[in-house]
Amino acid sequence: MQASQPNPKEEYTYAGQPGQDVPSFDAKRPLPARVQPKPRYVANLAMHRLVPMPTQTPGSPPVPPAPGITGVLEAMAKIGQTPPQWMPANLTRCHPDKFSDNFFVERRLNGFNPGKFKRVKHQPWQYIIRYDCTKYTVEEGGILPSLIEARFKLEDQALYLDSIEFTLNGETETHVPGDADWEWSKRLFRSAEFVFQEIQTHLARTHMNIGQYAIAYYRNIVNNPIRLLLEPHLDGLLNINALGASLIFGNTGFIPEASALSPQEVDNVLKDEIRRLSYRNWSPAGYALKDYVHNNNFDPAAKSVWEAFRDYVSKFFETHHAGIKTYWSEVEGMSRDLVTHSILNPELGTLAIANINDLKQLCIYMIFHCSFFHSWVNNKQYEDGGDIDYATIGLWDKHNPKYDPSAVAQKHAKQVTLLWTLSNVYYNPIMEFGSPDLKEHLWKRRESIQPGLPLESIMMSTNI
Repeated sequence: MQASQPNPKEEYTYAGQPGQDVPSFDAKRPLPARVQPKPRYVANLAMHRLVPMPTQTPGSPPVPPAPGITGVLEAMAKIGQTPPQWMPANLTRCHPDKFSDNFFVERRLNGFNPGKFKRVKHQPWQYIIRYDCTKYTVEEGGILPSLIEARFKLEDQALYLDSIEFTLNGETETHVPGDADWEWSKRLFRSAEFVFQEIQTHLARTHMNIGQYAIAYYRNIVNNPIRLLLEPHLDGLLNINALGASLIFGNTGFIPEASALSPQEVDNVLKDEIRRLSYRNWSPAGYALKDYVHNNNFDPAAKSVWEAFRDYVSKFFETHHAGIKTYWSEVEGMSRDLVTHSILNPELGTLAIANINDLKQLCIYMIFHCSFFHSWVNNKQYEDGGDIDYATIGLWDKHNPKYDPSAVAQKHAKQVTLLWTLSNVYYNPIMEFGSPDLKEHLWKRRESIQPGLPLESIMMSTNI
């Protein structure tokens, strides 16, 4: 590093307390030039705005993007319409039988919150999906079960919905198809799933989890060749994570405003998830169904993409082995930062990068989550969450004295417009901006990837 260059450790400072807060860039500091949004990104995002972007004060953090299509809010306001009525149709609005049990199963396999099935034994059903909110306090008037579990039977290489059990307001109920409250139990499940998809799967696993690796990377990697490998997949990440404090979570974020969880409880769910996440010995095979299911598109796609990235990274390491070893001290610095600031549960080990095999595994893990996994869980948000009749991130008790139908309508409007924007910003498609070698690895596996996610929908990085 030349003497005239700024010290990256002074440019990229951590927020919060080491070992206590989720490791992230201090959003109160201006973004360094290296990670400032590129003009093409700003132009891409501007195509999806609903209101003009406020003026940014010099030296302040970037202003969060406003969602939607220019002019639509004004047009709707003049004739008394709302975004849920006027925004473009999504998958469920166009589905002739969106409330069917078969469609319920298909979206658990291939929707915006994949990889949640757990195999069970000694039960009439073979798989479950369970969401546990017992540790978190629900806001007054909000409806969110403390526990909810959907059960699925495996028959002739297909899954069928068996029953749903949930605990709400201290009472446990079990419903099966045909019960009077069967549709209500499915709606309750979809809402709980929405909460955990946004906090755990989307925000925690892709944005904040990879963000902890990104800031350690930017603070240390200057000359090491892995910069050529990783940097394209980190484009926009620190910028969008800084914006997320006000746009998605935080006191004014979408999740606490639209769901039944307070900003503090959203933060608690987020931290609990980050504490469980490590790159070490991870692969999508650990989350895959244990049996073949004919319409399971996520698992084959994830497996094929992981293999493509594994082969791509292995070839890169063979080519750049000497340079990686020459500048290994930078990797050691990255490792120290990861360990010092990590909140990983101690029983899961550490995030230390002890050797070149660890570094290789970390690179595959980062690229997988920055590109394929984020594209899946982000791009499908409007498919599952763009129809408030089908799924809302918050359910509210109309009999509660504090129930405000106008406020609920605003929550619904924010859900639909924000999810449309997040699902429709396609900056840096991997099949256009990826290296020739990377594109070749993905293209030859397209038959197993594309039933779940079109190749042209996979972005290089987590930038929205």
